[in-house]
Order: sequence, then structure tokens, then C-alpha cells
Amino acid sequence: MVEKVPQAFLAFFDDAAVFPPGLAPLDQAIADHVARRRTPLAAAVGPVVLPLAELAMARELAAGQDLSAGPVLVSVVTPAGRLSATLEAGAVAGPALRIIAVELKTSPEQADWERELAEAAAAAESGVQIYVELTASQIDAGALELIAGTGVRLKYRTGGIEDHLFPTPALLAATMAAATARRIPFKLTAGLHQAVRHTNEATGFTHHGFLNIAVAAALAQRGCDARQLEDALLETDSQKLTARFRSLSPAGPASPGWRRDFISFGTCSVAEPAESLEELGLLPAGIAPSHTTHAHTRQEANPA
Repeated sequence: MVEKVPQAFLAFFDDAAVFPPGLAPLDQAIADHVARRRTPLAAAVGPVVLPLAELAMARELAAGQDLSAGPVLVSVVTPAGRLSATLEAGAVAGPALRIIAVELKTSPEQADWERELAEAAAAAESGVQIYVELTASQIDAGALELIAGTGVRLKYRTGGIEDHLFPTPALLAATMAAATARRIPFKLTAGLHQAVRHTNEATGFTHHGFLNIAVAAALAQRGCDARQLEDALLETDSQKLTARFRSLSPAGPASPGWRRDFISFGTCSVAEPAESLEELGLLPAGIAPSHTTHAHTRQEANPA
């Protein structure tokens, strides 16, 4: 019998199967997400991530599934300026589908994104879990100061279709340090396919490791500076990284400190990151479904 998912990784992988590079058809994504709830990996999987435009169809598809474990939980990727539309959709979601989070994109012009952040903060006061997707330039312009203390969370990209879309370790470290200092939780998206920092042989892109980020998040909470976080992000020795993670993430019933800030990340294949943790001995053996091909070996488009 496969052991349970450790506390550290509960609801850690957000199921973004419909987004590139996976691009699963909506009906398959919903069916797979519901079927996964009957597997040992279920506890490690967060909500299914869907674009606002597909909510109505997703509701119909979910209604045809076995929902004995409850409604399908959804995080909605929402275009800039459409927050109210998502909130309205959540109010009429029905018994088969429940919106538990909003991932709001923001406009490029500062006056517009400042207004959008204010709207997000007002909505968060009512208890809605809202992430706002911000760029490094927006953060430099004071975006984090606008959402600090409001309950709004940060969504940040860690990859994309070109090499320059992967933030440098220094930039990612600075962003994490700034968010942690302001007690702003964050989720990440794009490029986080493996636990440990690595270079994709097909694209030549160097990807951040999500376990590196977990270690850096733990260090940020301990008051370490951005340079120390950067060193953790640069680590490529899986044994050293795993040992450091274990030392910074003690077992126990309470959630580990780093998950207070690093909430989750979107992935179009929950099996791949789960396998990488299994290989490191951080998830129970046999918990991840075996698969022989990964969609991420080709150049990826921007996911959720």
C-alpha cells in the first residue's frame, strides 16, 4: 500500500493540464482531474486551473463526472479587467464546480494595473482568494506595496517560450525576498517541471527547480538575504538540495513554514513533478503514475 502524501506537499501541484505545453482537451482534463482523486497522489493536487472562457463548459462536463468526493475545485485564470465576471461566475457555479481562487492578469499601463490591484484588494476583503500576476517591472514600480496587508496574493512566472522569460536566480530571489518581507504568499507558473534546477537538453533553457524554490522560501522566512536565496536557487546537486530541504522542513502535523509563502505552482503534468520528488525520496515510492514521455521536452508556450 502506498504511503500518504507528506504534509509538505499537500495541494502543491495546481492542475493546469489545459494550458500549454500540455493543451489537454477540456473534457479530458476534467475527467483526468476527477479520476486522480481516487489515486494516492490526490492529496498532492490542488485545484484544476481553467480560463474564464471555459467555465460554462467545464461546469457541464463536471456535472457528468463521479462527484462523490465533492465538486471540482477550480482556480480561474482571469483576463485583466474581468475580475467581476469571474466573481459573478463563482456565485452561480452550481453544485458540480466550485471556484476557490482567481488568478488575475494585469494590464501593462501603471494607472490600469494600480486600479486592478485596488479592485482585487476590495474583492479579497470578502474572503475570495485572489492572486494577481505581476511582472518584475510592476514589482519595481511598487505593486507589492499596494497589495501588502490586503489578502491579495502574488502570481509570478518562472519560464516561457524564450530563454529571457525565465527570471534569473538573482531576480527570482529578490522577488521572493520582497514578497516574504511583506507577508505576501505566492504561487508560480511556467517552467517548473522538475524538483532540481536543470537544463532542458532539447531547448537549452535552464529551468528553476521547485525544490530549490522551497529551500529559498524557507531561508527567506529565516531572514536570509537575497544572495543566500540565490545560492539555494542555483544548487544543482540533488543530494545536497534534498538534505538541505529536509533540514529546513521538519516533519510534523503543522504545515512547514515555507508553504506559508510558497503556496503552489501550476503544472500541465502533475505526474512529472511528482515523479521527480519520488526519485528524491520525498514522495512515497509508487505514488506517481508512470509515464514515459514528457510534453516539456519541446519548447513550451506560456502556460496559465
